[in-house]
Amino acid sequence: MVSNLAGEIMDRRRSAEDLLETGLKLLEKESVHQLTIDALCKRLGVTKGSFYHHFKNRADFLERMLEHWVNVWTISLMEDFDSSVSAQEKYNAMIAEAVHYPMNVEISIRAWAQHDMVAGRYLKRVDEMRIGYLRSIFSEICGDKKRADQLAKIDYMLFVGSRMISPPIMGEEILEVLNLLRSDLYHIPFE
Repeated sequence: MVSNLAGEIMDRRRSAEDLLETGLKLLEKESVHQLTIDALCKRLGVTKGSFYHHFKNRADFLERMLEHWVNVWTISLMEDFDSSVSAQEKYNAMIAEAVHYPMNVEISIRAWAQHDMVAGRYLKRVDEMRIGYLRSIFSEICGDKKRADQLAKIDYMLFVGSRMISPPIMGEEILEVLNLLRSDLYHIPFE
């Protein structure tokens, strides 16, 4: 009986990463203002003690969640794309991922960044990293730094903007637009 109780307690323990991922999932449907310690703990079925075991306070949690977003949702994805051999393959892998990217989290972070300097700093970092990554891909494809910079900005504006308008342009519809850009503007073959 004691070992069973210990097993149940072990099952309820959550890592800091579990809390960070759950925080990002909550941002899919709610604003950062609704992302409270209570909401997070309730969603995971843990106590506030579990939360405070990993984080000093809500501000610490929010900043670490933004850092997690940068590392997992941007840097790790770029590292995955880098396993592709050519710039064209990297770009095609990015498109395949971008079509299914959970944009509501990003929309919440962008709204949050409008009134919070910390969130704004992380958003700026992500935008610069993503545009820089696109620039390196387009530079390899076209060999022209100025054109690569322009194509990177066009592509990133489409990525962000297509989801920010109402209704968002997603799924097959965005894929058709991207395929047109790939063939006619970027000159990148696709399947």
